[in-house]
Amino acid sequence: MAQFLVLHTIDLRTADIKDYTTEAQMSMTKGTLDAFTADTYCITSWIAVGVGKAACLWEAPSESAIIDVFAKAPVMPVDGIYPAMVIDWAEMKKMLGGG
Repeated sequence: MAQFLVLHTIDLRTADIKDYTTEAQMSMTKGTLDAFTADTYCITSWIAVGVGKAACLWEAPSESAIIDVFAKAPVMPVDGIYPAMVIDWAEMKKMLGGG
């Protein structure tokens, strides 16, 4: 399955930083989780609230499949969706004999 990096901007002029804690997100994500499909879903997200940025790693068959999920569940504004790959640096270190 292909992976995509989805980048978002959080409008710091209108955002309440408390809305981006893990606890707050738990109550707000049910709609998003319900919109995921068997082959289109977010794996993990990183939020840098102080600079108003979020990055989400998705598995999906295509960019349009991610857009279809966003149509079902409102998300932060999307800056872009980009094909991506993950480099597991800890695993690379093990493979190279570094521990």
